[in-house]
Amino acid sequence: MPKATMTDWNVVSVEEVAPEVRTGEKSLHRVLEEHAGKRTKFVLPEGRYRLDGRFEHNDCEAIAVVGDPHATLVVTDPDQQYGLDVGGGWGATPENSAESVEIRNLTFDMTADGVGSQAVSARASHDLKIEDVRVDGECAAADKGALGAIYAAVTHPDGKGIVSVSLPDGCEFRPDTYPDQSAVESQTSHPIGISVTDDHRGELTFRDCHVEGWVNNGGYLAGGEGPCIVEGGIWTNNGNANLRLGKDDVAHDVRIEMDEIEYTGCGLWLQEGNVRVSGGEISLPNCDNDGLRVSSESAQIRDLQIDCESSARAIKVNDGGGSVLLDGVELDDWGDGSKHGYCAEIWREGTTLRNCRLAFHSGEKNRNGINLVAPRIVFDGVTATHDADDRTTVLVKGDHVELLNSTFRGRVDVDRKNAKSPRFENDDFTDCECVGFDY
Repeated sequence: MPKATMTDWNVVSVEEVAPEVRTGEKSLHRVLEEHAGKRTKFVLPEGRYRLDGRFEHNDCEAIAVVGDPHATLVVTDPDQQYGLDVGGGWGATPENSAESVEIRNLTFDMTADGVGSQAVSARASHDLKIEDVRVDGECAAADKGALGAIYAAVTHPDGKGIVSVSLPDGCEFRPDTYPDQSAVESQTSHPIGISVTDDHRGELTFRDCHVEGWVNNGGYLAGGEGPCIVEGGIWTNNGNANLRLGKDDVAHDVRIEMDEIEYTGCGLWLQEGNVRVSGGEISLPNCDNDGLRVSSESAQIRDLQIDCESSARAIKVNDGGGSVLLDGVELDDWGDGSKHGYCAEIWREGTTLRNCRLAFHSGEKNRNGINLVAPRIVFDGVTATHDADDRTTVLVKGDHVELLNSTFRGRVDVDRKNAKSPRFENDDFTDCECVGFDY
C-alpha cells in the first residue's frame, strides 16, 4: 500500500461543514461521524468543541483530526468512556488498520466532576502521529476498568510513529472501588497514562512527554513486539512503574521522580527483552519501591543519575539469563533502612558495573550500601563509599566476584559462609575495613 501524502487527504473544515459545532449546538463526534471517509483530515479552528460521545473510525485508509493552530475538546459526561478511537480496533493487523493516523494540536478538557474518558486510541500500519496533545483534569475512571489516556500502536514492522503528549493531572486513586482487592492489587484496575498495545509491531518514538500521577503505570511501553524509543520527558509519581520498557526499547535522557507513598510505583522498570538506557535521572525523595528495576533478558544502562532519600531500593537487578551492564551510573543514597537494609541489590550472575560512582551517606536511619548476591559480578573502575561508620559499603555473597581498578571507602564484607574471597586487582582500599578477604 503506498504511503499517504498531503494531496491524498480529503480535507474537511469542521467550521464550514457544521457551523453549529462552534456554538455548542452540535457535538463534535456527530460531525466527525457524518463526514468521515476513506482518507479524511478534519481541521478544527481555534475554539472549544463539545465531545459528547465516542468517535470511532477504523474502516479507513487514513484519518486525521488536527487543531489549527489548536483546539479544545470538552468532555462532561461521567459515563463516557472513549474519545477519539481511530485507525483500528483491538488486535489490529496491517491489513485492517489505517495506513496513516494523525491526532495533533488538541487539548482534551476533562475537568468536569467525575469525568474519566479515554482521550485517544490510535493505530496505524505505517504512519502514526499523536503530537501536541494534552489532557486536562484528573481522570475519574477507576470504576470503568483499566482504561488510559493514550493508547497507541504501529501495526506494520516497517511502520513508524511519534507520540508527544502532556498528561499532568493523572487519575484518582480509588481502591475502595475494588473491595475484594488490596489497595496495591487495585492499582492495575486504575487508568494508565500511555499504553502501547499488544498489536504494536513497528517503531514508536515518545518525545518530551509529561506523564504524572497515573496509578496504573505512567508509560506502559512493554506491550507488543516493536521497539519504543523514549526521548526525554518527565515521568512523575506514577504507580506500578513510572516508565516500563520491553523488547528492544530505548530510553534517552528521561527524568523520573517518585514522591508518593499512597500507592506504590518503581521508577524505571526494564521488564523484558534487551533494553538500553542512556543519560537521564531518577529522583526518589519519598517512595517505597525500586528506583531502577532490571528484570529484562538483558540491559545496558549508561550515564544514569540516581538520587535516593527514601526507604526505597535505588537499584535492583533481578535474576535472569542475559547480561546486564551498568556503565557510568552515579548513585547518591541518603535513604533510611526502614524497608530495605541495602540501597542496591544485584541478583543476576555476570552483572558488570563499570566506571560507576556509588556514594552511600549517613542519614537519620543509616542503611548499608550494595549487596552482591549473585556470582561472577564484576566491578571495574567503580568508586564505592559509605560515610557511616557502622554500615557496610559492599557485601559480597556470591562466588567469583571481581573487584578491579576500583576505590572503596567504609567496609567491604565477604560473607564467607556463602562466598569465596573475590579476585581483586589494582584497587584502593585506603581507610577501608576489609572483612573475609584472602590476601
